[in-house]
Amino acid sequence: MALVRNNLLVFCLFVSFFLSLATDWYLEISVILFVVTVLAVLDKLGKGLVLRELIVLHTVFICLVMAEVGYQVYNYQNYLARAFFKYMVVPEDVYFSYALPAVTAFSIAMCWPIKHGREILDEGPPLQRLLFNVKKTLHKFGRQGIPIVLVGIAMLFLAERLPVGLQFFSTLFFFSSFAGVLYIYYAPTFRYKKLLLTLFTLFIVGGTIESGVFTLIVYMGITIFSFLFLGKKLALWKKILIFITGAFALMVIQNVKGAYRQETWKDEDYAGNKYEVFGGIVADKVSDAANLFNERNFFPIYMRANQGINISVVMRRIPARQDFDGGNRILLVTASAFVPRFLWPDKPEAGGRESMKYFTGMDIFGWSTNVGPLGEAYGSFGVMGGIIYMFFLGVFIRWTYKRLFVVSRKLPLIILWLPVLYYQVTSSMETDTLQILNSLLKGAFFLWLLYKIVPSWFGVSKKTMEVRPKPTIINQITTE
Repeated sequence: MALVRNNLLVFCLFVSFFLSLATDWYLEISVILFVVTVLAVLDKLGKGLVLRELIVLHTVFICLVMAEVGYQVYNYQNYLARAFFKYMVVPEDVYFSYALPAVTAFSIAMCWPIKHGREILDEGPPLQRLLFNVKKTLHKFGRQGIPIVLVGIAMLFLAERLPVGLQFFSTLFFFSSFAGVLYIYYAPTFRYKKLLLTLFTLFIVGGTIESGVFTLIVYMGITIFSFLFLGKKLALWKKILIFITGAFALMVIQNVKGAYRQETWKDEDYAGNKYEVFGGIVADKVSDAANLFNERNFFPIYMRANQGINISVVMRRIPARQDFDGGNRILLVTASAFVPRFLWPDKPEAGGRESMKYFTGMDIFGWSTNVGPLGEAYGSFGVMGGIIYMFFLGVFIRWTYKRLFVVSRKLPLIILWLPVLYYQVTSSMETDTLQILNSLLKGAFFLWLLYKIVPSWFGVSKKTMEVRPKPTIINQITTE
């Protein structure tokens, strides 16, 4: 049954891909893609991991659905879009004749079933067997979740004091605390489990409110979302309610954070109660939820969520004022992902400033944005080349995801480290290829180091490692 459902999703994506090449039904196909992906997430929730589907859903939403909102509502005639320069700068047919088939090709590659024989690895019986092995291992090593969480939190506070070259690894240590939380969550016998999970949640939420940066809650929430429902039989109406509640919460956060930052960031030594300010703004927005979707109130959500704006700026500039670069920039950032910064001090940096300058000619200061892989692909290879690139980018991400399940046959606990590897991949359509590679390659190397130094974190005793040859994570990833 799982294979049939997965094949049906891929079939719908293939039909959408060919329609995107042969018709100008841009709005209709974008809506269909969004609805089909939502249904795939709802159907799989509780039965399997929905990370790949959620990445596709995020991509469809920010690159297609919100771009259509830009063309239909926040166009050049809209005073808000014009005032903030947040309108699509190329004609609708120009944008969607590239973006629609490119996103669909990426989605096909991402959602292609991950099989072993006739079984789907990330849902159904294979995943249930994996979870059984996870819980069996945690029966002995479940307490390892506590030091993982504590080390992760400690590294969060030390990160700013470390050299720039080590800050990424300190960030990975912090992300590891979420793996530790999953250890605690799945441990069969663990005293004070609910208390510890509640305290960690309050710590993360509190830190988010203090900083005013909500990215961690949004994207880490996506990576661990389906873990919390695995094995639970949920009625469809409950799944729909969960999805709507989550979507509404994200919209409220996006609507609130601008006003919240304006209030709390106006003074470096702000002495007010940030929690009261945040709670008050949230209460105002929720009490006025009926107007959340009016043109003015929805505009902050549109500004934050429409990745199509940056892509359209790339398409306006290239090739009119700048030639396609044939992949030179992508080759450069790919090479930089393999070389440590101390060996290449001026190598490209993730974060958007360099990519925006290179592909759009825009200098950005004091804020963060990026052209995304979709913009990079077009600026490098044009329409057809960009579509092909997006397909193979999806193939690469899916391949790394499958390798994690291959490794989990011998190291079941490795599957709980999925948030460490894929947190930044989840938001990849808003970042760039370099961040995807950094997250996956450096993340894999980081896990290999941890496995060598503290094997007990992965459910392996040092005595066991000394007795028999040890298959390393990287060797398994590259050879199986």
